[in-house]
Amino acid sequence: MPVPWIVVGGMVLSNLDKIMAAVKPAFTRKPIEAPPSQVELVSQTTLLNQQIAELQAASLANAEQIRGLAAQLKDVVAALDQYSAAAAAHRILTRRLSYAALGLSIIALTVVTVIAVR
Repeated sequence: MPVPWIVVGGMVLSNLDKIMAAVKPAFTRKPIEAPPSQVELVSQTTLLNQQIAELQAASLANAEQIRGLAAQLKDVVAALDQYSAAAAAHRILTRRLSYAALGLSIIALTVVTVIAVR
């Protein structure tokens, strides 16, 4: 039985805003310029340290989010596996019922033919 891609797509689309918020962190966007004085050098160093801290925090947050997404993906794969097993069992049951119906119809056709010939 095919995988219900519409359901999987719906799960992705329902979490799209969370995914976009996770991949678009806000950083300090002030560029580092060549400092003409010692005071500005300290200011630029502070800014650089702030940017490094932000990048480290973002990489840590990304690692946590990747871990969370991996756990969610594991759950999705497990659910798809469970669904495919249930679908396979349903397909086997349906096949057995169709064979039983075919057998009954052959028996009924034989009985009707025997009665019609007498």
